[in-house]
Amino acid sequence: MQKPINNNIFFQLNQPKLFNFLQYEISDNDPVRKLSSILEGLDFSSLMQVFSYKTKVHPIRMFSIIVYAYSRNLTSTRDIEMACHENIKFRFLLQNSKIPVHSTISRFLAKTEDILQDLFEQFIEKIFEMEDISTETIYIDGTKIEAYANKYTFVWKKSIEKYRDRLDEKILELISNFNDDFNLQYDNFLEIYSYLSNLNFQIVKGRGKRKSKEQKYLELCAEYLEKYQKYSNHFKNLNGRNSYSKTDIDATFIRMKDDHMRNGQLKPGYNLQIGVISEYISSYEIFSNPSDSKTLIPFLEKISSQNLEIKNIVADAGYESISNYEYLEKMDFTSYIKPIYFEKSKIRKFKNDLNRVENLIYDHSENKLFRKDGLELEFLYSNKNNTVQYFWNPETNKKIKYNAFIK
Repeated sequence: MQKPINNNIFFQLNQPKLFNFLQYEISDNDPVRKLSSILEGLDFSSLMQVFSYKTKVHPIRMFSIIVYAYSRNLTSTRDIEMACHENIKFRFLLQNSKIPVHSTISRFLAKTEDILQDLFEQFIEKIFEMEDISTETIYIDGTKIEAYANKYTFVWKKSIEKYRDRLDEKILELISNFNDDFNLQYDNFLEIYSYLSNLNFQIVKGRGKRKSKEQKYLELCAEYLEKYQKYSNHFKNLNGRNSYSKTDIDATFIRMKDDHMRNGQLKPGYNLQIGVISEYISSYEIFSNPSDSKTLIPFLEKISSQNLEIKNIVADAGYESISNYEYLEKMDFTSYIKPIYFEKSKIRKFKNDLNRVENLIYDHSENKLFRKDGLELEFLYSNKNNTVQYFWNPETNKKIKYNAFIK
């Protein structure tokens, strides 16, 4: 079969025409003209590889109207189609091309799903270049977005662990009873299942039929094997999380910021991380982990692939953790992460509490921990990396976990 030829190699977004009244009806400083100039500087080779055949609407022109529509808060494909009919600025981007229908726009978005990230990064870098914006400081924050999944399709890790423990007990009981009844010595119920499957005995079904011992054990083994595989699949889908949705296995059940019922109900959702530079969204990533502190390192690793010279990391108290501080120091980032107890530390009661970890004094040279009144705490042990020490408070008779790195 002959490979289709791309007939749209040479392309200019705004080709000059003899009678183009749209050029005069739109002001020179209009955002749509700015968008047009930015798009002309992007590399669309990845987009053209997806659409190597001739299309009624050029892929670059289609991409331009979608970007402009999203900037105008038009996300519905039907609304974009209507805007192309009614809005002069969309007609300016389309020029004399045929107006795409909503199904064409939807198919375009589906086909370009894997390359939109690259085009977004090029778009942002072009803006920074044109506006001469410094990329030294990035502001990172996260928000929870609800997944398009049923809220009653939850799978809980603790429940699966409990069910699997019960199943293990039943399997051990089955192995013991089988060995007693058949005078055999099997240690694995899969071996029992294989042994019974190879036996030649009559399998009966229906009411009034008496099942043999072999059939009863065979059915039990099949039932337990099915449950074991089911629980194993659940653990595989959990992938270290505490929950997931059956209809969207990447979604985790988390508490949303909008709680209209005020009952703290968990809903399937994602943790959207956004990086902002000079009021422009420069990076984004979606995580299944609801905790912001565990998303900072993978998010920064993803940002490192972009052409951004970042030196300062600004984030709220939700990103404070030992591993994050160590990573930022290792990568020579300047950390501006707000401490968790920053506001609380201003209270007099907080300052006067001698037993609070934040008020203790640590001697790095001798590895000793003191209270402000001079009481020395007894050293117990430290972790493998020697970043966390454990001390004993003789006054409260409690063990104290102290992190000298954060202090």
